[in-house]
Amino acid sequence: MRLELDPTVYRMEAVQKAAYRFIDRLAVVLSATQRHIVCELEVVAGVKTPLELLLSDFKRELLDQQLRLQIKEETAPVRDLVLAYAFSRTGLQG
Repeated sequence: MRLELDPTVYRMEAVQKAAYRFIDRLAVVLSATQRHIVCELEVVAGVKTPLELLLSDFKRELLDQQLRLQIKEETAPVRDLVLAYAFSRTGLQG
């Protein structure tokens, strides 16, 4: 099964994370062109789940991983501020 993704919608990092989450069920080979991120998907030997169901779950995982990256970026300034404040109170500074 070949899945072509728009790189303006999904980043390679998100696709790699989704593929890793499915490593026990799907063999995923990734490649990229200027226009697409290409996923070649194959069911791992011994897995009984139909490819259509695995593909549906994989697509949901892709969206989840992409949104996690976006949220991480959007909340980075607040997270950094909280960490800076927490470490400023420890006396660990040189």
